[in-house]
This record gives sequence, C-alpha cells and structure tokens, in this order.
Amino acid sequence: MTTPEERADSVAAAYQHIRAVARRRGSRLPSGGRGSGRNRDLRGTEISSVPVHKVGRPSGPDGRALRRLETTESVGSVLGGEIRRRGWGRSMAGGWVKANWNLLVGDRIAQHSEVQMLKDKQLFITCDSTAWATNLRLMQRRILQVIAEKVGPDVVSELKIFGPSQPSWRKGPLHVKGRGPRDTYG
Repeated sequence: MTTPEERADSVAAAYQHIRAVARRRGSRLPSGGRGSGRNRDLRGTEISSVPVHKVGRPSGPDGRALRRLETTESVGSVLGGEIRRRGWGRSMAGGWVKANWNLLVGDRIAQHSEVQMLKDKQLFITCDSTAWATNLRLMQRRILQVIAEKVGPDVVSELKIFGPSQPSWRKGPLHVKGRGPRDTYG
C-alpha cells in the first residue's frame, strides 16, 4: 500500500515526464496547474485580470450547456389542456373504461363481458351468457362506484347490460318476410 507522500511523488514524477516529452516535441509546456495563481493564454503569456466577454453559449463547470431558465410545459399538461378545451374529457374517459374494463371489474368478469359503447352516460355491456348478464346486473351499483372513482362521477351514470344476441336466420342480401324460425328441432 502506498502512502499519500509516495502517491504525490509519483504524480509529480509523471507531471515532470509529460513536460519533458512536450519540450522534446517543441509543443506548449503544461502550466503549473491551479497553484500558479496567474492567468495565461494558450501561448503561455500572462493575461491581465480584466474580465473577458465570452462569445457563444454559457456553459457550466463541466463544459455542458446550461439549462435554459424558461420552463417548458410537459406533453401531458399540453394534451390535458387541449382535451379540456375541446371538450373531449367524457369521450376519452369512455375510451379508458372500454380499454381498461378488466382493471375495473377483474379478469374473470372481463372474460365473460365486453363494453360495446358509451352513449349519453350509459355504458352498454354484452355478456356471453344470460347468467353473467344477471350477475353483472346484481353488481351494477359497485361497478358504477368503481368507474366513478377511476374516471370521475359524471362519465357513466347507468349500465345497460345485455345477454348474448340471438342467432340470425337471415341468409344472403335478400329476405322474404315470414313467420321466421319455428320449432323444427324435434
């Protein structure tokens, strides 16, 4: 392990070596470092202590450009202001409800139900069976509370819950009105 004096001697020896190499090449010799107490230009001549006006952009002690003092708005605040100004808040909230339905009701319920649309504060939901539609009707109050907590109280005020749609017996573009399907199964 080296002592601080030995490290200082090795640094001084390295510095003297650098000066000797520069002298042989005919290059500018490194100045005495911070302790010289004199301001010198690139040629090594002393500069007076008159303040010099710098040209260009100011930089910090590490050489990087300083940050500007003006504050810029974040993208989120600009978008939020534009959404409020254009009145898109409810439709954006409705889109969020549709996209994040599984977060609102849970994965198991979301597997059996789907948000169709939001129209006039009514959220239309279809389920894959009548049993799931009945369960969602029983949980309707709690679902509305969760939606109000997440997106706001004035976005959804009523749920319209439907079971699976009936199969269509119409085939092709032309159709003759008639009695429709009857009990032909048995």
